[in-house]
Amino acid sequence: TSSYIPLSDRGQWAGITPIPQNDGPNPLVAIMYSPEYRDAMDFFRAVSASGEKSERALELTETIIRMNPAHYTVWQYRMAILLELGKDLEVELELMNEFARENLKSYQVWHHRLLLMTHISPASPQAEIDYIHTSLLPDPKNYHTWAYLHWLFSHFHTLGRITPKMWQEEQRWCDEMLRVDGRNNSAWGWRWFLTIARPEAGGLADQGRGEIIYTLKQIHTIPHNVSAWNYLRGLLKHFSHPFSPILPALHPYLAHPDLKSLIPSPPSSSLSNLPAARDPLPGDTPLPISHAVEFLADTLVEMGRLGDAGLIFAKLGELDRMRAGYWEYRRRACAD
Repeated sequence: TSSYIPLSDRGQWAGITPIPQNDGPNPLVAIMYSPEYRDAMDFFRAVSASGEKSERALELTETIIRMNPAHYTVWQYRMAILLELGKDLEVELELMNEFARENLKSYQVWHHRLLLMTHISPASPQAEIDYIHTSLLPDPKNYHTWAYLHWLFSHFHTLGRITPKMWQEEQRWCDEMLRVDGRNNSAWGWRWFLTIARPEAGGLADQGRGEIIYTLKQIHTIPHNVSAWNYLRGLLKHFSHPFSPILPALHPYLAHPDLKSLIPSPPSSSLSNLPAARDPLPGDTPLPISHAVEFLADTLVEMGRLGDAGLIFAKLGELDRMRAGYWEYRRRACAD
């Protein structure tokens, strides 16, 4: 037998009439809630319907959240109670440290933390930054944590509480994340924010040359890493650089007899002397690399050689069967 004591049998909840969930007379798919969860939610409906904001209501929200950390209505009501009662939000933040560790994938946990930080508004968010870095160790690609990190820096920058040193240290931390896992697309997105897109980034005096060199080195380390290829494209488009000066650094990835005659001669450019791939490449590198072939095709489109680009997109349809339909679409676009 269960040792659970229904809330109606607890003196603390005297005077409250629970409101059962109304699924209608013939629910199509009735959800099998546990007795404890059903009981807690019945009392929560009664409490929220009356607008009660009390210690017992606060305790009830924690009980429900521990059973269902994704219940956004309960989270919202909990925040309203905290503010109404004037609770110490630092204590709540400590509780969220526990919740976040146990529920890293829950958007509601991170949104609640965002609201807490908005109201607490510390003079420096450094402790929170450190917490986020630690939270990413077990799950370095957790979208909700990265989104929260973006918000934190943007919000506290607006308040004037992100120092130049904090930006520099964050850049070093991001570099380390990419050193450990160059395929971490979230870290690449964060690098773009820190280097290119963040408020008052100041631009790059070298027109992105340093970033292009960094990205090419990453590509040469993991040639099939689509994150680095996308970052390279973004850099070239952001700084209005043509694609063709980059091609010499990518030649080893284009090793295929059908491509050799289509590779254009590189023009003179300030982007010369870029890091090149190892030649020959390690024997276990599958060639040609589809990302490089696509880069070649886009270079030819940029140069107006649409017929040659169409031939390459057709070849991509053979090399990358998973996206054959997309490559056919690109080929037809060249013929229009």
